[in-house]
Amino acid sequence: MIAGGRAAILAIEWMLATTVALVLAHLAVEIAGAALLGYALLLMLPLIGGALGLPVGVLQWLVLRRHADGDDSWILFTIVGFVAAWMVALIVAAALFVPSSGLSGARAFASLALATPMIGWSQSKALRRWSADARLWMFASALGWTGCAAVGVFGQHDLPDVDRLAGRVISAIAGFPVESSVGATLVGGAVAGAVTGLALAMVLRNRRLDGER
Repeated sequence: MIAGGRAAILAIEWMLATTVALVLAHLAVEIAGAALLGYALLLMLPLIGGALGLPVGVLQWLVLRRHADGDDSWILFTIVGFVAAWMVALIVAAALFVPSSGLSGARAFASLALATPMIGWSQSKALRRWSADARLWMFASALGWTGCAAVGVFGQHDLPDVDRLAGRVISAIAGFPVESSVGATLVGGAVAGAVTGLALAMVLRNRRLDGER
C-alpha cells in the first residue's frame, strides 16, 4: 500500500533508479564497443537488450521492494521485456533500412517506438499482484520509453559537456579517442523514469483505495 507523500517519493526514486541504470548500461555498451571493434560489434548487437534490461530491472526492483511486497520476478520480466523490445526494434529497423541512404532518424525512431510496448507488456505480468487492470501501466510504459527513444534519436547532443566528459573516460580506458552520447541517455532515462514512476505510484495508490472500499 502507498499513499500521500510516499507516492511522490516512489516516483522520484523510480526516476533516479531508471536514469542511473540506463546511464550505466549505456557506458558499459560504449566501453565494450570500443574494445570490440569491427565485426565483433555485430555479435554484441543482439545482447544490448539484455544489457539494458538487467540494470534497469535490478535498480527498479530495489525501489519497488521499499514500497510494496514485490519479488524478484520484476527483474526477470524487465529483462524479458527489453530483450523482446530490442529484437523487435532490430527486425523493424532491418525492414526500414534503405541501402542507398541507410537508416534515417525518423526510421530509427519508428523502429524503437513500435517496440516499446513490449517492455510494459512484460512488466505488467509482475504488476498483477497489485492491479488486475494493466492498461494504465502498459500505456505509461510505452509513452515513457517512446519519449526516451525520441530523445536518444533526435537529441543526441543535448548535453555536450556530459558527452565530452564521458568520452574522455572511455577514451582513457580504450586507449584511443572515443565519442560518447550518454547525455541523451541521461535525459531520456529521466523522461522514461518520470512517466513510469508516476504511473506506478498511481497503480499502487489505486490498490490501496480499492482495499478501503
